[in-house]
Amino acid sequence: MRPLHRAWALALALGLLAASARADPPPRAPAPAPAPAPAPAPAPAPARPLEAPGVVTINTADEEVLQRVPGIGPSRAQAIVQLRGRVHAFRRVDDLLRVRGIGRGTLRGMRVYLTVTGETTLASRPGRARAQE
Repeated sequence: MRPLHRAWALALALGLLAASARADPPPRAPAPAPAPAPAPAPAPAPARPLEAPGVVTINTADEEVLQRVPGIGPSRAQAIVQLRGRVHAFRRVDDLLRVRGIGRGTLRGMRVYLTVTGETTLASRPGRARAQE
């Protein structure tokens, strides 16, 4: 090899060696400790009370009393009374699923206010103030 080529080869080798030495990353500082996990959020309050302020007996209630139940308006109350007239008595609250316009979701929301036996104890529609007489 010629001396000039030898010098260039040596310079190139030294340059590559120096570049690789600089390419090594500096030592890293230790990673910070992870933040503590946040405390779990409190469970949300139920959307409706576990116990109703009263119940309506669907086998004896008239249309006016049935309308005290959230989700039952005048037309549903009339349909319930008409169905009760045809079947003579409801055996269970789920029998209301036969009323047009009452599905599983609707019944789920008002089941806590309904019974087939006993006395009607729901004095007014929950969530509304009593009408002044």
